[in-house]
Amino acid sequence: MKKCQNQTIAEELTGLLLKLSEGKKDPQTRKHANRLIARIGPKDIAQAERQLIENGLSLKKVQQLSAAFVLMGVLDNNTTDLRHRLPDGHILRKVMAEHEILLCFLAELEEINDHIQAADNVRSATTEMMRLAHIAEHLNAMQEHVDRENDILFPALKEHGWESLFGRIQSDHVYLKMTVNDLVKLTIAADRIAPAVFKARLSSTVKYLCPMMREHLFHEDKVLFPLAVAMIEDDAVWQHLKKVCSEIGYCGIHL
Repeated sequence: MKKCQNQTIAEELTGLLLKLSEGKKDPQTRKHANRLIARIGPKDIAQAERQLIENGLSLKKVQQLSAAFVLMGVLDNNTTDLRHRLPDGHILRKVMAEHEILLCFLAELEEINDHIQAADNVRSATTEMMRLAHIAEHLNAMQEHVDRENDILFPALKEHGWESLFGRIQSDHVYLKMTVNDLVKLTIAADRIAPAVFKARLSSTVKYLCPMMREHLFHEDKVLFPLAVAMIEDDAVWQHLKKVCSEIGYCGIHL
């Protein structure tokens, strides 16, 4: 009987995800997501995702739809503003504080890119180029933040069966790391590259990195972390995660 019920929930979820794929995000669909999210489990999501892939949707598209469904459900449940709901010492408060710092760096990166594109001199001794190198250094230092998520936070979610929802996040981490590495290498090699070539490569890197990282951080803050708080109710688990993370401290904050 339970298996039949699970199949019914998975089929209902499949239908809702198909509606989302068609762009239907009206109030009725949001209410449906709100009602359904309280009843589903990770197996239901996995089954619905398999069905959508068999119907011809790409894995990336299916992961986006799953995230959109969770986002709609938790938003309507008013559970996404973790900064106001969690105590100051919670490990996710630290992680989200680092996200805020990253957003500041991204805004500054876009601003300095605009200045460099308009500048005649793009050699490393200029103020703009030194600012660029400083930003790249901070972004590169955030690798410990990524390691904390990959090695500590995500395994805790995986144990609760929600692996599919953070598959995309871990894939993003790979591409973001590669792009930040490219930015660092580009700033180091600035004096050995023709100014026009340097500007073109910098502009391309910034236009790829900033939107992708903003979307990535939004997905973590508004989908993954609220889901983690909802699914992991044992305070001892969070205390253990905090203890393991304590040796790292805050990432990307240095003079």
